[in-house]
Amino acid sequence: MYFVYAILILLTIILIDVVARIYYAHKALHLLENLPSFNVDKFPPQKQAVLFEFQSTEQVTLRGSIYYPDEMPALGVILFCPETSSNHWSAVKYAQGLIDNGYIVVSFDFRNQGESDSTNGYQPMHWVTEYEVDDLEAAVKWIGDQHAFQNLPLGILGISRGGSTTLTALNRLSNVKFVAVDSGFTNDLLITHYLERWARVIVPSFLFKFYPLSQMRKTLDLAIWFSQYKRNCKYVNTSNLFEGVSGKQVLMIAGARDSYVPLRITKQLKEMLGELCSELWVAPLTSHNGARELYPQEYDSRLVAFFHQMIVTQPATPVSDEVSASVVSEEKQHGDKALATHLNEK
Repeated sequence: MYFVYAILILLTIILIDVVARIYYAHKALHLLENLPSFNVDKFPPQKQAVLFEFQSTEQVTLRGSIYYPDEMPALGVILFCPETSSNHWSAVKYAQGLIDNGYIVVSFDFRNQGESDSTNGYQPMHWVTEYEVDDLEAAVKWIGDQHAFQNLPLGILGISRGGSTTLTALNRLSNVKFVAVDSGFTNDLLITHYLERWARVIVPSFLFKFYPLSQMRKTLDLAIWFSQYKRNCKYVNTSNLFEGVSGKQVLMIAGARDSYVPLRITKQLKEMLGELCSELWVAPLTSHNGARELYPQEYDSRLVAFFHQMIVTQPATPVSDEVSASVVSEEKQHGDKALATHLNEK
């Protein structure tokens, strides 16, 4: 009889634990999916841009724009990855200094964002999913397939989630050696930060005796599973993203007053990158993604100096002026027509 009572008590405890985890996982789900209040500028079409499109996984068509330097041979190609809720036209906000100094900037919209097509059922947020990683890999492959770009070194500039996607995909981008990230993070670091910050808001203090943070992380993992199911995606949450990665250089840019990605996370990320992180610039008095707005000249000079290193490491094979001019002229002609059509549709 005592054995039956013991079994019933044990089952009751297990049931309470399961119900509690599901209950708090649903509460955590609200915080996990609560988008920060970003002040994101929507940039209008740029007349100087050449429009293009390419295919990603699941036959999703992604669209973007290309910006050529004026009256100078191209030194390299920079793939620009925009932040959440922005669009490919925002390249002129962050990468204009690179364009002015001889780089071709190729900017694109991730799926379900800007002018790119959408995957049914997917609801993107600020977290990096396998969809964004797939789209980035497809963009890198598209650049590699273009004859006009094949002799030029390739780097990546990513903003917020765009930069985080680049870091997440670092071990998959074998032909990209130089990456600049503005206000970047990893899912794992940011989720852990929110867990430590909000756990005592969600969970009553007396439960901390029974559920340490390690146990609460398991409950948060359940919330992540709920979110993935709800949004038809898979988050990239591994804590060892950079294991085995070598031969790359990362420039990190952070805002000293970034309330979304606190400086503590940036420093943790730098430690994780180790020798891969060649430089961390913390812009004073700056909020999330705000470094270029406050310090445009220093922002541009740091980016240019950083990406100039890839020219020394991998010298560009110059394309003859006649061929280069012909390719650019032809692409710009196509871009002018596409842009006119785009504007008319608007």
